[in-house]
Amino acid sequence: GMLRAVIRAKALRPAVGGFRRHYSQTVQGEQLELSLTLDQASVGDVLENPYEITITEGIRDAWHGCFYQHDRLYTSDVFAQKLGFKRMLLPYSFLLHAAGAVSHADDTRSVLDLSIEDAVYERPAYLGDTIRKEYYIQDLRTTSEGDSSLLKVKCALVNQDNERVFSMSKRMLFKGTTSKQGVRDMRKPAKNNKAPPSLVLDQISHRSSILSRSNALARLHEGQLILHSLARPIGKSMSMLFATMFRMTHPSLFNTKRFEHNEILVPGGVMLSQVHACCARGLYEILYEQLDHAQLLNPIEPDDVIGAISYVHSIKELKSNPDLEEVTLQTWGIKGVDVAYELSNVEMPVDIFSTEPARRAELDEKLKDACPELQGKVVSNHLRRLVRQSPRTETMFLL
Repeated sequence: GMLRAVIRAKALRPAVGGFRRHYSQTVQGEQLELSLTLDQASVGDVLENPYEITITEGIRDAWHGCFYQHDRLYTSDVFAQKLGFKRMLLPYSFLLHAAGAVSHADDTRSVLDLSIEDAVYERPAYLGDTIRKEYYIQDLRTTSEGDSSLLKVKCALVNQDNERVFSMSKRMLFKGTTSKQGVRDMRKPAKNNKAPPSLVLDQISHRSSILSRSNALARLHEGQLILHSLARPIGKSMSMLFATMFRMTHPSLFNTKRFEHNEILVPGGVMLSQVHACCARGLYEILYEQLDHAQLLNPIEPDDVIGAISYVHSIKELKSNPDLEEVTLQTWGIKGVDVAYELSNVEMPVDIFSTEPARRAELDEKLKDACPELQGKVVSNHLRRLVRQSPRTETMFLL
């Protein structure tokens, strides 16, 4: 319920005949309603978001200090300029978290991030850009139990030139609240599976021929299972910092008075970004990436060690440039496991991997027999499409 503060003040004034009469004044505190509620929301509604943020060096450097990044498009001005960009781009995962950091989620309810779809880097985004967010409701329905609501919202980042630089769709669960608009909100909108085009990819494809041909550490092949060596916790301070920096306000991210320490959650975008960071070195060098879908299957605490494994589903030439390859791979974020050591001799059935979205209960049922070491440990499932240079025989070792 809403925390209410009551302030009482008493004043004594002289009265006729020497008696004192007591006067009291009472004011009851109220919260200003700045959050998104679903009482009047409908499919197609645009959610106003007045916030803007100019991306400073401090913001970008704090991100690089927490999330390992090996791809030169995000770390080297010289490399980015070879590809025709003004300077290095803001990291893909940085924009993924920024787009999904909803500043106006209802902080009186339990709100959980469920999944991401079609996360596309549409236009270049640079240090110094001023970014604002646009949201609109794509789907809204009551859960089968009838006591909560599922919300699908389109999230877009728009720069100072009113150009959309990044977009994705996000599903959220609002526990204990339903829309009052009735069945009108439960309709299912026409499904559009077509992701927006990327001018970033077009630019990379057009200019990639000038790059050295020896920048692939290892060949990837279909059916390969990669145990990524990096595993680390996000940490309480960094989790709260990136929630605050991107203007998230839900008390489950911060409030240790209302929530026990083991109940404080990590923002969904931060968790997904940490999983991508764990993969960065082993997948070097990613020129472009796109997240087709991701599901957040189990919440994590800030001190949980996070690692990752990736299964390569397919590798094919990029249609627009045969010198580039498009890799479709599935990544699992894994908590509480030192992946490179604890899974090095574990045999996993191929059929536990799929390009389809994952459901927690179904996946845990599969893992119970197929790989009990991971049962209850898979925190996220990502289907990613990566664009890399087609490998040559030369190898460059990373120190």
